[in-house]
Amino acid sequence: MHELSIAMSLVELASERARRAGAARVMRLNLRIGALRGIEDESMRQAFEAARIDSPCRDAELLIENVPLRARCQACGAEYDIEGAEWACSVCGSDGELLDGGDELQLASIEVEGKP
Repeated sequence: MHELSIAMSLVELASERARRAGAARVMRLNLRIGALRGIEDESMRQAFEAARIDSPCRDAELLIENVPLRARCQACGAEYDIEGAEWACSVCGSDGELLDGGDELQLASIEVEGKP
């Protein structure tokens, strides 16, 4: 379960940032996860629940933004999200090529509260 090691790293990073900001606790972590990461939201939430115990994140909410794969049509140039195994252009039906991205794993922001 690689989600637990990721969650532990997130808690450590968010806790350190909160300490540097002089905050008493972390209220929310905003996480971006690309489709290529293979991380399931529910598994990540469960791992976060376990990792946050006895930390400044103990009451924090984890918000997950899923970042889809994106493609560009080779025929018409349209850019679109790839849904499941469907790579065909949503505009003209031609084959698309994968754009950069989809492999994100980013702690986009944290929200903190109060002084220690």
